[in-house]
Amino acid sequence: MVGALVLRTVDRWQSITPQMRRMVELTALRLEHVLALRRAVDAVRSTLEASLLTLGVVLEARDFETQGHTQRTATMATSLGDALGLTDRELEYLRQGAYLHDLGKLGVSDAILRKPSKLTPQEWTIMQSHVQQGYDLALRIPGLPQDVLNVIRSHHERWDGSGYPDQLAGTDIPLVARIFAVCDVYDALISERPYKRAWSHEEAISEIERESGRHFDPAVVRAFLRLAPTA
Repeated sequence: MVGALVLRTVDRWQSITPQMRRMVELTALRLEHVLALRRAVDAVRSTLEASLLTLGVVLEARDFETQGHTQRTATMATSLGDALGLTDRELEYLRQGAYLHDLGKLGVSDAILRKPSKLTPQEWTIMQSHVQQGYDLALRIPGLPQDVLNVIRSHHERWDGSGYPDQLAGTDIPLVARIFAVCDVYDALISERPYKRAWSHEEAISEIERESGRHFDPAVVRAFLRLAPTA
């Protein structure tokens, strides 16, 4: 039993007729069906999210990302999205997009992906192509919502329009992508990579603040800075 349905009155006595009893039983059965369906949907969502996170961790390992980058950015993005008023469903999609944001790096060679020095212009063009490749791959995963796809495709767009792949600017960039971009860059800055040292928290925060209005949405940066002490 998952609950109880009770009918009562306090001002008069009325017997429960067979018709009323049948109506209550049918109502209880319908509620039971709805609750069972909700449990099944929640189980499917949990399984999907676990699978997407696993894929994100695998991508992270191949790219020599700092361990935990995927989970950290997903957690930060969810907190930031919540502070900016996203719904529970939008937060779910933002988190899933965070897990898959570098999916397209599967199509980038190790020679470029793990190069310890500056990329040549040709190599940089190939590296940038990972966004389109990731988006194309994600389209083949059944049932991914548009907001998930938006994170994958648009998290390298810039507020001033100088990003890639579509040179979107301002609010033309999907909000979920604007939110994730700040979290992704922050975690990249404070992490050691083959080509750079790890920045301090203070250095990274200063850089995020400097790039407000150029790389990042100023409203998103303001919200991030309010959360920064716990980021």
